[in-house]
Amino acid sequence: MGERLHPAAIAVFAVAALRDAALPALVILGVSVLGGGLDADALLRALGLAVLGTAGAAAIGTIRWATTRYGLAGDAIRLRAGWLSVKEVEIPFTRVQALDVEQGPLQRLFGVQAVHVQTGGGGAGGEIVLGALAPADVVRLQELVAGRRPQALPEQRPPVPERRLSRRMLLVAALTSGQLGVILPLLAGFSQVADDLFGDPQEGGRAVAGALPDSAGEWALAAGGLLAVAWLLAALGTVVAFAGFAVRREDDALRMRRGLLQRREVTLRVARVRAVRVVEGVLRQPFGLATLRVEVVGYAKEPAAAQTLFPLLRAADVRPLLAELLPELADDPGGLEPPPPRARRRYLLPPAAVALGAGAVAAIALELPWLLAAGLAGGAYGELRWRAAGWRLAGGRLAVRSRMLARSTVLAPARDRESHDLAQTALQRRARLAHVEVAFGKRTSARVRHLDLDVARGLWAALSRAEPTSTAHRGGARKGRGAPLSPPYAHEGRR
Repeated sequence: MGERLHPAAIAVFAVAALRDAALPALVILGVSVLGGGLDADALLRALGLAVLGTAGAAAIGTIRWATTRYGLAGDAIRLRAGWLSVKEVEIPFTRVQALDVEQGPLQRLFGVQAVHVQTGGGGAGGEIVLGALAPADVVRLQELVAGRRPQALPEQRPPVPERRLSRRMLLVAALTSGQLGVILPLLAGFSQVADDLFGDPQEGGRAVAGALPDSAGEWALAAGGLLAVAWLLAALGTVVAFAGFAVRREDDALRMRRGLLQRREVTLRVARVRAVRVVEGVLRQPFGLATLRVEVVGYAKEPAAAQTLFPLLRAADVRPLLAELLPELADDPGGLEPPPPRARRRYLLPPAAVALGAGAVAAIALELPWLLAAGLAGGAYGELRWRAAGWRLAGGRLAVRSRMLARSTVLAPARDRESHDLAQTALQRRARLAHVEVAFGKRTSARVRHLDLDVARGLWAALSRAEPTSTAHRGGARKGRGAPLSPPYAHEGRR
C-alpha cells in the first residue's frame, strides 16, 4: 500500500550501502591485492571484487526501493520499509515541525530531492527520511503539512529580506575558521604510522631515526606543516558547509539553506530556539567578526553547522540581525558587568600553575630551560579569560560572556532556561565568591565564575522569579529543576 519513492532512490540506497561497507571492503580488497604481491592477477582480483561489491550494492538498493512505501492520505504521513525486518512509522501532520530538503550530488544528477520529516523530538536526521522524491511530490507534501499545521501567530509578520553570506565573507570565514580539532585525525594517522614503524624493533628503530626531525628547526617546520594542513582542511570544510548560505524569516519559522556538495534547506521553528550564542574566534575577534549559533530543542545531535544562524558577520551587526530574524531573543552582547576585582587572581593563577608545571616537565625532559616561560603564557590566558567574563540580567533577558579559546556570549530570555545553579567551593567562601550557571539546553550553558556572593545570590534569586516558559507556548516539555523557596547559602552570615 502507498506510493513508491522515485526510482532514483535505487542509486541513493546503493551508494549508502557502499558507504556503509567501505571500511571492511577496503580491508578485504587490500588483503586480496597485496596478499600475494602486486601483479596482473592481483589487479584482476581487485577488479572482480569491485564489480561484485557494486552489483551487491545495486541489489540492496533495488530491494530497499521495492520494499519502501510512503503514504500521505488522511491526517498523517506514513512510512513502511523493510523486507525481512519491517518498520512502520506514522507521524500526524500536526506534529511535523519541519520538512528539511536535502539535495546531494546524486539527487541533483537525477533531479530529485531527499526530505527529512522533523518532529519536536528530532535528532541528527528526521524521524522519516524519504531519500528521493520528485519536486512535485515535495511541493505536495509541503502543502499538506502547511494546511494542517495550526497557526502559531495571530498575525502574519511582514516579509523580511533574505540575508546571504557573500563570497567575500565566506572566504574570510574559511581563512579564520581555526578549527584545530581537525588535527586529531592527522595525529591519529601519525600514530598509526608510528605503530607500523615500531612493529619490528630493529627495522622500526632505524626507520624512526631516519624519519624524525633532527633539530629544533626541523621540529618547528614539521609542526608548521601540520598546522598548515589542519588550517587548509578547516578552510575547505567551512566552504563545503556554508557555500550559498542564506536565511530568512517567514512568520514563525526561519528558512535556511547551505552547502556546496550537499545542498540542504531547513526549516527552524522559532518556538524551538532557546538561546543564541555569539562566538568570536581567536582569529576573528581582532577583526570584530563573530558567528551566530542557536540552541534548538530537539536538534542536540545535529552537527555544529546545523546550529549556525549566520556563519560570519561583524560583531556590531549582531543586534540588528537578531532584531530582524529573531526579535524574540534580540539583545546587545556588549555592556556587561565584570566579576569583582578581587576575583582576578582566581582567573590567572590556575592556568598559570598548570602551564608552569607542564613547562617544567618539558624543560627537564628536553633540557630546554626556556620552556618554563609557559607559566607566563598560562597567566596571559587567564588574563584574557578575566577580561572576557561578564554578565547582565535586564528586562528578563540574560547575557553571559566567557572564554575558553573563543570568546562566547550567550543571549537568552531568562524564562527559557532549563535550570540554574549557584555553587561555592571551599576556597571561595573566604573571599565571598560564588559561581552561577544557567543551562538552556544540552549544548548551551552560561556560567558566571567568581561573582561576589551577594551579587550571585541576587542573580540566582532574580532567575528564580523569572517564570519558565509554559510548554503550551514553547512547544516542549521543560527539564528545569524548579526554584527552591530560598536561595542557597541564605543561612550564612557575612564573614
